[in-house]
Amino acid sequence: MDAERVYRAFTEKSDILNGYIVPEYEVLHTQSKEYIVDDLLDVMREREVEIYSPDSAFQSAQPSDKKANPILLQKKYSRVIECFAKQQGLSLDAALDFFYHSLVYQLIRDGVSDMHCMSDAYLAEELEQEYAEKVPVKKRIK
Repeated sequence: MDAERVYRAFTEKSDILNGYIVPEYEVLHTQSKEYIVDDLLDVMREREVEIYSPDSAFQSAQPSDKKANPILLQKKYSRVIECFAKQQGLSLDAALDFFYHSLVYQLIRDGVSDMHCMSDAYLAEELEQEYAEKVPVKKRIK
């Protein structure tokens, strides 16, 4: 499942991230991956949050012309987000939110100019430039 779709479902379509995952982190992180996935699926059913439809499952099974391995790309996203958060003094949550709404993310996701091949530090710098353009100085002051 595409990480952006899951993130949006957990933040925009529901409050699962901040209303369930974050408060229950201490308990959840002690469980197996299978338990956590099953638990989150139950929470999603209870809150009537859908992140996939039969059409999206079919589309995701189709061959893609993107060259980046989806799993490696997700790991790259997390490294870039962490680097950007440290550089800007942002929480991971704020950095994650900015990243998934950024042009940099769209370019990497869409495979434009082999952005996924750029270093994590380079991509974090690109995010930093976009952040400086979009976020007023008053909001950036720590």
